[in-house]
Amino acid sequence: MTSPSDLLDIPGGFADITLVSIKAARTVTDSHTGSTVNAEPGKQFVCLEFKIKNTGETKFDTYPFAHADWTGKDGEVQGLGHVLAIECEDLGQQGDVFTNQPEPGPGQFVRGTIPLSVPSTQSGRIEFSDRADVPLVYVETSPLR
Repeated sequence: MTSPSDLLDIPGGFADITLVSIKAARTVTDSHTGSTVNAEPGKQFVCLEFKIKNTGETKFDTYPFAHADWTGKDGEVQGLGHVLAIECEDLGQQGDVFTNQPEPGPGQFVRGTIPLSVPSTQSGRIEFSDRADVPLVYVETSPLR
């Protein structure tokens, strides 16, 4: 359930959220151009593929999936932005980036991806929260070996 935002006139919503797949890599090759993109030192790319089915009675606000935070095992917190240099489909996932997805109406669903760059020095957790900073979903991460 997402919290309503009176300021932005966005009602709260209900959805079934499924993590379809998670992929991690230090290097991604663009399938269209053949160019290679490397993660920054101490980082790794993580691509998440979600299916979000609206189970409520109004459009579901997918805003939370455009913003994430990462919390390390040691308590360090970092805000994460989407990595525009890579596409999750290059790691075998399906769906557009969530910032390009429409908000699903009642009974509808969207499937999308979220490319992120997270620290590779320790285990942590990616957390998505609604506009009121109420946590909705989290995904555990581990450093690549």
